[in-house]
Amino acid sequence: MPKPIARRLATALVALAATAVVAAASDYRRPAGFAGFEEPMILAGYRALFTCSAHFLMGRPLEDILEVELVDTTRFDLPAPVIDAGRYLVHAEDGNGRQMTAAFRDSMGCTVLPPDWTAADAWRLPYAELGPVPDLADRPFPEGDRVELGPGGLADGYAALAGPVERAFDGDSYGAGSVTVAVIVLHDGRIVAERYRPGFGVHTGYRTWSTAKSISAAVLGVAAAQGVVDLSAPAAVPEWRYPGDPRAAITYEQLLWMSSGLASGGNNTYAVYFGGQDAVSAITTTPLEAAPGERWKYANNDTLLFLRALRHALGDDLRYLRFPYDELLHKLGMYHTRMETDHLGNFIGSSQVYTTARDLARFGLFLAADGEWRGERLVPEGWVGFSRTPAPARPPVEGEQGYGAQFWLLDTLPGIPPGTFTSAGNKGQYVTVVPGEDLVIVRTGVNPDGARFRQDRLVADVVEALAGR
Repeated sequence: MPKPIARRLATALVALAATAVVAAASDYRRPAGFAGFEEPMILAGYRALFTCSAHFLMGRPLEDILEVELVDTTRFDLPAPVIDAGRYLVHAEDGNGRQMTAAFRDSMGCTVLPPDWTAADAWRLPYAELGPVPDLADRPFPEGDRVELGPGGLADGYAALAGPVERAFDGDSYGAGSVTVAVIVLHDGRIVAERYRPGFGVHTGYRTWSTAKSISAAVLGVAAAQGVVDLSAPAAVPEWRYPGDPRAAITYEQLLWMSSGLASGGNNTYAVYFGGQDAVSAITTTPLEAAPGERWKYANNDTLLFLRALRHALGDDLRYLRFPYDELLHKLGMYHTRMETDHLGNFIGSSQVYTTARDLARFGLFLAADGEWRGERLVPEGWVGFSRTPAPARPPVEGEQGYGAQFWLLDTLPGIPPGTFTSAGNKGQYVTVVPGEDLVIVRTGVNPDGARFRQDRLVADVVEALAGR
């Protein structure tokens, strides 16, 4: 598949955004990527992207996608997305006679095409060959897929976990209206409990949403271990290299801490996620609202910015596209994980990672092992400790979740052991590590809008169950 001339296109778009204040450039490029979810273009892009990733990556049928991934858009009474299996495309109408298209590439996942592209432009999307997924069926987990569990998906001696696992799926105990896809409990380095919702399984999964931030942070940690970046140094964002630009002082650490001080839409980057906007034109054009490091504000753009800086620091677009896989994911055995990109090849690593619960379990074991895997240190010594240390601009408050470096901190909540930290994604995507208990708990879900899953309560119940077994 031909490789696009991404640099030239990115330069043109950034220049356009800078001179036209982004929003005036077109109807789909927005300051900070902020857009209303109910805008027809965003809704159509959402439906095209979710259908594309769920169908082509995870092998799920359209009928179930409509009932699960797209349930929050049912009220808009839009035509069902159209899957073009021959060209690996999905088209979704916006209700006004326009459509958005998402295109699939086997190693890159799905990307929403910009509104001014046609299906014939899909060849311009970035591509890197990753090779086939190895057959690991007969190798024991975590190197492979073989796991031996008894009735109810429980290991011998772990019957006490039946209660918490059952409650995780009842749609009420840990959050009214919540819909759990998978629960995996790992103790002493092995899976001791595992259960899936019908329609999902070992090799089918879901979007990580903001759990992607934690995975992206680990990718940056790998780059730091290899000397590609210095986490305490200013981030290598080339768009900020003009003399006197105060944003050039923002460090990788401050981006990891969600403390850039930049204006943003917070957790709203819908124009990038679903509207076809490239990340660079959204994230590099916003001004400072506070001095770097002085304010904590949860912002998708801070994550996207350190990935933008990583691309520049690597200086090789093909290496950038392969870097997460070659240097982290495939080393951990996460062969069913895809980090999706925008149409110019920027990882949308604040949310757009598709993976399985098993792969998230491998990621959790990597964190529990302090960033080592099979005798190889992949991130700098102390990186995991740094990740679960409260961000300077967000000191811990008893009874509230804290924040570290792209991870949430749970140990100020009732019943949670010291040092417990977690990834956290919309609709309930969690990889939680309890270091003192040698415990990892993965929960993934497809919670409808308005439903919240209480991972802290599941964690507390699992810890209690293990203590009494």
